[in-house]
Amino acid sequence: MKEKILEKLHELEVRENITILYAAESGSRTHGYCNKDSDYDIKFIYKHNDISQYLVLDNFEDVILEEDGLFDMVGWDIKKALNLHYKSNAGLKEWLDSPIVYIPDEIGLFKNLPEFNSVTLMNQYYGQALKTNKKYIAGSNLRDKKIIKKTLYVIRCNFSWMELSQNPPQVSDDVKEAISNMTEAYKNLAFDDITDEDLQLIHTWINDSLDNFSFEKPKSKAQKKDVEEYNVRFQEILGLR
Repeated sequence: MKEKILEKLHELEVRENITILYAAESGSRTHGYCNKDSDYDIKFIYKHNDISQYLVLDNFEDVILEEDGLFDMVGWDIKKALNLHYKSNAGLKEWLDSPIVYIPDEIGLFKNLPEFNSVTLMNQYYGQALKTNKKYIAGSNLRDKKIIKKTLYVIRCNFSWMELSQNPPQVSDDVKEAISNMTEAYKNLAFDDITDEDLQLIHTWINDSLDNFSFEKPKSKAQKKDVEEYNVRFQEILGLR
């Protein structure tokens, strides 16, 4: 399958006149709960081969989307990616941390740039969990396949912000076991295997943990990033330095 994915990425490069600088898998395949119906969720970072594309006054298209049912591909232009790195964007960090890489970052896209801000990441993961829980899960049929997938996403966001928190709440063994049962059921498309007790336990834990979250402010001055560093790196990647 990797060869097919690389072929599709190369077709995009030719059609869009771009160079893909990094590409990796995202979503359920990287988080351990894909099933036979799961598509390939491919993320990539690219640059335009014609740098005059960056010298425009009107709106600049900085995202490429390609979907055909099996392959769901999303690409961010390097200028957008650098801007999101500057903002410590959690989505970008997940792309870069993916265990399934199709095109490695051979030039060090973000070398010599500051690390992601852990407090900013924590607050983002909390915000994603809270929004998804309120928008999709609250009041819905908790056994619905799509709702279970959203629940697994919220669980992942919860664990992500907890890992970054200075005072993370404890997760009981019963909750961990219920989450494991839900994950296996989703992977096997055996939703009847999820007990009512597990569903109740998971959603009580989700709501309690979100209710007890406390926002933290980044320790500003010491961690403030210099945008000029990003301007320099952008120009280096375009071959202007």
